[in-house]
Amino acid sequence: MSLTGRTALVTGASRGIGKAIAIALAREGASVAVNYLSPHEEAEATAEAIREGGGTASIFYADITRREDVERMVRGCEKTLGPIDTLVNAARQLGKNKKFLDLDWSDYELEIDVMLKGAFHCCQAVLPSMIERRRGRIINILSTQIRERRLGKNAYGTVKAALLYFSQSLATEMGPSGITVNMVSPGITLTEHRLMNTPEEQIEKYNNETPLRRSGTPEEMAEAVVFFAKDKTEFITGVNIPVAGGRVMF
Repeated sequence: MSLTGRTALVTGASRGIGKAIAIALAREGASVAVNYLSPHEEAEATAEAIREGGGTASIFYADITRREDVERMVRGCEKTLGPIDTLVNAARQLGKNKKFLDLDWSDYELEIDVMLKGAFHCCQAVLPSMIERRRGRIINILSTQIRERRLGKNAYGTVKAALLYFSQSLATEMGPSGITVNMVSPGITLTEHRLMNTPEEQIEKYNNETPLRRSGTPEEMAEAVVFFAKDKTEFITGVNIPVAGGRVMF
């Protein structure tokens, strides 16, 4: 229970990797703010899973592309659970795979708004309190796509690459205040959405090209986040860990 007494805010925590992260942080003792946009029932299911495991969780609706929503969520979290010690920016936009010439700028805007603008708003909202207390953990969820260059992922990969620079720049600026900023890059992960929308033969092909010969699970991605949230890793900042069975190494 290395995070007992800490409060964590996880965006996009109602499903997939975000949900696994919220549950894993709670298992380590953190009180968890479960952010969601929709649906309410899935966010409540995440919180209930945490409570059933003996943890503490509250759900917070917020459209993270809207500054006023984020500020209201952070105030509510601080009032209900306490000052935020750990922020995990896990929300993502589930865009469609498109070739570059089929893209419209609006496809980029969808990715930018959720994954970059959302992280920007959330970081700015939690950092003043972290700076005042001279401690904090920010963990941004990237993707191995920034190195894999898979077809149809131009918009998604470009925005994730921008989030890498955003994170490392922020790590440099926040270091003197005792705040670390790190990143986790999942490879192909067997979320419910992935299993429902990816042909089995495509997953098998990916697995055969991966040194460990399988895809990852949401729980395995979550363990990398827990690693960065602990006090024992307080001297690590600006680091990106790929969790991809060796398919991507950097």
